[in-house]
Amino acid sequence: MSGGMLLTLTVEQRVLLHLWDTPLGDNPWEGRPELTQAGVSEAVGIARKHLPRTLKKLREKDRIHEETRHVAGAKQRCRVYALSPDGRNAASELVDDIHTRAVKADGAQTTVQALHNHATGLLDVLRNIDSTGTYRPPLDGEIEIPAAIDGRDLPLDHRLAIYDNIVRTAWLDGIVTKDEQAMLDDMAMYLGLEPDDTEPIEKRVREGSVDPDAENSSLYKQMLEVAWQDGEVDANEQVMLDSLAGMLGLDSAREVQLDWVCDHLDDRLKAYCSAMEAAWQDGSVSDDEENMLGSMRNSLTITDEEHKTILGVVRAKLN
Repeated sequence: MSGGMLLTLTVEQRVLLHLWDTPLGDNPWEGRPELTQAGVSEAVGIARKHLPRTLKKLREKDRIHEETRHVAGAKQRCRVYALSPDGRNAASELVDDIHTRAVKADGAQTTVQALHNHATGLLDVLRNIDSTGTYRPPLDGEIEIPAAIDGRDLPLDHRLAIYDNIVRTAWLDGIVTKDEQAMLDDMAMYLGLEPDDTEPIEKRVREGSVDPDAENSSLYKQMLEVAWQDGEVDANEQVMLDSLAGMLGLDSAREVQLDWVCDHLDDRLKAYCSAMEAAWQDGSVSDDEENMLGSMRNSLTITDEEHKTILGVVRAKLN
């Protein structure tokens, strides 16, 4: 289940809420598995490869600190994370704000605070609030596991379909170049596909007829959706997308990406995008406008990557 209310929070905010509900503990030797990088990434629903960037930003803001402790089940001491005094203040303000939000539960109106208790963490509460503002806890016996987000986490048939489309496109001209094969290998790795998965697809496509009208734009959007699942497209993912666009011969790739991103911004980023678009309307940004945008970045917790993404969207729209 993908909580509508949870998706309005940045990854930094989710980490603050997780650490708020999961204190480090008084024993200076023992650390909880939930406070390791693996535990935090699982709790907040982000691929582990993306978490160090978020933790670095939180350290730079002096909102978390890390220690090395023994964690049950680990062969060696692990780094664990906890809120600093500034982090506790920031988390407390965020918790107070979220607690006041109205939700529907069991047919009645209530607040998030009424659902948040020792047995149910705040992230779990938010994860079970759908886009209509209705709290839907897991059914008895159903285990709610927050999904780390990565290409490998898509259903296998979806991943195979994506790879099949990419292979068909590579074979459109009747030959796969070294660059195209390298791209296929990268895509297979990104999608978590083994040779046993990919070789039958490649053999079938190689021996069969290839549809020359492959839906390049649709395929590009599928990969864009995979890249964007953590809320932003980082530099490595952008290189992957640009390489795919080149292989597809998709001249309109940037326009496709622009339209897709605009459609998938959350309310926080849409507000920032609107403000930036207004500031850039005349082709430049004044000092007052830059100060206003900076203030919005702080209040909305806009990351550097998100800022760059929105700036690219705005410039592309105005050009």
